[in-house]
Order: sequence, then C-alpha cells, then structure tokens
Amino acid sequence: MQVTKHILSVWMWQLCLGVVLLVFFPAIGLSQTKIIIGFGDSLTEGCGNEVSTCGVTCRPGDDCYDYEQSLQSLLTQHYYDFTVNNFGQGGETTADALSDPYRFDSVLNNPCNADAEYILIVEGTNDLLHEADGLDVKFNLGVMIDKSRARGLIPLLATIPPDPDHDYKNIPLMNQYIRELASAEEKDVILVDLYSALEPDWSVYTDPRACYNDLTHPNKSGFDAMGTVWYETLSELLPEKNMSWLMLLLGTH
Repeated sequence: MQVTKHILSVWMWQLCLGVVLLVFFPAIGLSQTKIIIGFGDSLTEGCGNEVSTCGVTCRPGDDCYDYEQSLQSLLTQHYYDFTVNNFGQGGETTADALSDPYRFDSVLNNPCNADAEYILIVEGTNDLLHEADGLDVKFNLGVMIDKSRARGLIPLLATIPPDPDHDYKNIPLMNQYIRELASAEEKDVILVDLYSALEPDWSVYTDPRACYNDLTHPNKSGFDAMGTVWYETLSELLPEKNMSWLMLLLGTH
C-alpha cells in the first residue's frame, strides 16, 4: 500500500513539474505558435469554407475540406506548433492576385499572418483556363516569391495538379516553367511537386466528384493527399521535435 502511495506521489510530482515547465518555460519543449499561409485559388480554398478574418474557414458542423485541414492535422500529430491559415480564393488568376487591390500584398500584411514563417503557393490553373501565356504566369509567380522573401517568409511553390477537363491548358508545360522557376538560384524557393505526386491517382481523387462536380478539383481524399505532400516537404525543413525530455520527466517510455 505504501509502495503504491509512493508511486502515485512521484507520478503526481512529475506531472506537476511538467505542467510548470510547460507554462513558464515553453521554449524547452513547445515553441510559440507560428503561422503557415496557404495562398492560391480554389485548389487552396477547398470546399464548403466561408470567408473569415483570417482567410476562409469551416464552420463547426459543416461538411468542409481543404488541404490546410489535412496539413494542420499532420503538424499537430507530430508536435509542430503551427496554425495553417487558408487564404485561397476560387477563380483567381496570378494576374488577379497581383492586380489592384493587390490581394497578395494584403494577405502578406494581414495581422493574422504577423507570425508567419512559410507561405505555400499553388496558383496558375485559372490563368491557363483563360488561355494566358505560361511565361506570364511564371513571371507572376516569381513576383510572389520575391514579395514573400522581402516579407521574411520562406516560400514553397507547387506544380499545378492535373485537369483532365481542360487538356488545352497544357499543364505539363506550365509545370516545366514552374520547375525552372524553382531551380533559379536567385529565387531561393522550395518546389513541391503536387502534379507528380497526385497525377497517378487523380481518377481516384476525383471519383466521387467534389463540390465543384468536375475533374479539376479533388474530393476530400484528394485534398488530404495534397496536405500530405505539403507536409512531407515541410517536415524536412522544420526542426525535429524532441519530446524525450517530457517523456523522461513523466517516467514514460
């Protein structure tokens, strides 16, 4: 009986000490919450979200999905203290984003993104829908990268996912331009190859169809897959979370 009481008292002491350390010395294990910005068109906005102060969000109880939710879940599961803000806007082109009233700038300067460290950019499919020149899209994406760097953010640039509904877009050529942009040393941007990761299973990611009822936008499983691809790249950039100190403190293995 005394042994049991001793074990309980030790465990309670360890637990209390752990709470005190986390409250008063958060840098030991859990860092201050940072922000990741998701920027783009409907492939970023997702399905069922509504406009809010910090981009677009899903109201509790609504059937909403986007890649940010999937990414957020993976980051949390692996003890990364980040909030992923969704600043997608359906139908937007890269030209729209950089034109008056300069939505891209407004997102960078939004108070919700004051502690942002990364920005995830996937845009251009709507430019191609309207038969814009791929080199113009490449230039616009380059401007976004430069603006992100000037703001102190680390930009990640994605290739455009497949679109079997509009073969005339020539997405493979556009993605070649995007890869060239990402490989330019002066841009210092990280490539996330969504197209290569998603294309083999795109038929699965669009069947059943999503809220847009087309082959351009993925369903929930497709958006979840997008979140996973983003996470796989981000996890290579983020410092490894070492929670061993907390496990030892609590006497766990």
